Amino acid sequence: MATAQAIDVRAAQRRATRIALIASLGAFFFGFEGMVLNGAIRAVGTTFELGALAKGVAGSAGIIGGLFGAIIAGRISDRIGRRTVLNMVGPFLLFEAIFGAFSPWLGGYLFLVLCRVIGGIGFGAATTVGPGYIAEIAPPRIRGRLIAFRQLEIILGLFLAGIINLFVLEKVGSSTDVVGLGLMAWQWMFLCLIIPAVFFIVMTATIPESPRYLVAKGRYDEAKKVLATVSADPDLDVRIDRIRKTLNAETTTMSISAILRSKWRGLVAVGVALAAFQQLTGINGVFFYSNSLFEAVGFDESKAFQQTLLITAFKIVGVVFGITFVDRIGRRNLLIGGGALITVSLATVATVFTIAPVVDGQPDISHSKLLGYVAVGALCCFILGFTSSWGPIFSIVMGEMFPNQIRGGAMSLASGADFLVNFIVVLLFPFAIAWSPSATYWIYAMFGVMSVIFTVKYLKETTGKDLEEMDELA
Repeated sequence: MATAQAIDVRAAQRRATRIALIASLGAFFFGFEGMVLNGAIRAVGTTFELGALAKGVAGSAGIIGGLFGAIIAGRISDRIGRRTVLNMVGPFLLFEAIFGAFSPWLGGYLFLVLCRVIGGIGFGAATTVGPGYIAEIAPPRIRGRLIAFRQLEIILGLFLAGIINLFVLEKVGSSTDVVGLGLMAWQWMFLCLIIPAVFFIVMTATIPESPRYLVAKGRYDEAKKVLATVSADPDLDVRIDRIRKTLNAETTTMSISAILRSKWRGLVAVGVALAAFQQLTGINGVFFYSNSLFEAVGFDESKAFQQTLLITAFKIVGVVFGITFVDRIGRRNLLIGGGALITVSLATVATVFTIAPVVDGQPDISHSKLLGYVAVGALCCFILGFTSSWGPIFSIVMGEMFPNQIRGGAMSLASGADFLVNFIVVLLFPFAIAWSPSATYWIYAMFGVMSVIFTVKYLKETTGKDLEEMDELA
């Protein structure tokens, strides 16, 4: 009997893992789309004759769309279902892929911006609803690692698109060159987005609805069938009853303003603060200057692929570490340990820029191999720290820390804060780094310290808890 039960548990976990991988595909598109734009943005600027500000708007339009998608998706998923929202995401992604590629002929620069906003709404919705959906599907003992697949899929999306970008550029020489059917290379890069978009549409059609949503709508038999496929719980009736007791018509239809006035407002504030700290720990800032750091130790543009491989390797090691240990040592401990490593790494980069010789008003590390190696080493440590902790674990905590009654609306607030702070950081970083690289990284290091202190003081551990116990965190 025990052996049969063990087999049932493993089978249920495999089914839950498959569902989680599919629900995380929005993150894969997010990473893929970001790297495609990274390779195409210079050519986009040339094609539409853009200035620096207009190019920046084109680059950040996806983040703006993601903010809108994040804000509305959680509440919509409370009304029509998590799976239904994920099913609706695919056409948004496909719209950007197809019409963004043909934007020079359909409406020019403003139409391209619109396409990026529409695509952003899609992946903003997917990356908001996905973690909550996985949390509601997954068995508690492996819930953390399943939600953490989101970070791994972002990395794989970035890496695959990076390979495609490099392949295209090596074959044609310039992303503005016409390579076939009258399309420039950057337009073909955009068309490559069709592949993950179609894959997302096909695969999300195969997943079930969230059992918590089904219980909220009184569809108990359907909820029991879903739980039976992903859980080896011997008494599903008791499980359904526990879920039902945490849900009622009054709370599941709460507006955002009502949530902010409720007894859970402090818990929501913690989620929003964690979202802000994830961005303020410097992820976009460090990578903005990474090319200069690698050039200082000999990784020039001709070795871009080796640089990409090195960064990706550290990312994968970090996220695999996080996936492996998040359900063993806990979300809180990983955030604290990862935050400490991030802080030390940022402080090291800041120190390098502080002591580097100044050339034309800016620190220059290109003439010092030692400073270059120290900076690159700090960058790699930063990658390990972020991808093993704040990268994946924010999504885990966001997906599971909120009670059933407010999960959709609270996820919208936390994910919206993540996109908003991301936009502000990306917008202001070029100005900050031009003002003072050393001061900028010291500020990031300070935010690293603050993130650790905040986690120690305010975040409660959720590892191994049923979602029906999250009300106790308020």
